[in-house]
Amino acid sequence: MLEDSHEQVSAATVERAMCVAELTAILLGGDNVPFESSISMRLFNRRQRRALAARDGGCMFPGCDRPVSWTEAHHIVPWKTSKKTQVIDGILLCRHHHMLVHNNGWVIVRRVAEYYLVPPASIDPERNEILLESKSALMRARKRAGAPSERGAATIPPG
Repeated sequence: MLEDSHEQVSAATVERAMCVAELTAILLGGDNVPFESSISMRLFNRRQRRALAARDGGCMFPGCDRPVSWTEAHHIVPWKTSKKTQVIDGILLCRHHHMLVHNNGWVIVRRVAEYYLVPPASIDPERNEILLESKSALMRARKRAGAPSERGAATIPPG
């Protein structure tokens, strides 16, 4: 159930909310009395968002030009599975592409320090991986200069 509502929601709705919300889990006893409560941080914090911004430079979906300010941080490994919020397992996506990943069978995978988009079989029956390129001017300049890939190891700006 959602706060201030008596309506139940689907598991898919809860999973989508887990990407962008701070959730408080409350375990209810058989008589619906709260038995235990805990807070789980699923959101990337400010320093992690800055690192993602420096590394990704905006929405990482191919062809999208949405800037960092229009993006959401997506957990590549679902938080409900890993219970971790780490820069290396996060990627910036605009709302449209974030929902496309969650609702339409697109998958993002990490191979060491590179990220790939895997389309659903309905779009590409062979599900060929598409390398996701950073839109960050800093990362593009490093790549042109022949610097080794350090995706996921971006320097976190102070603050």
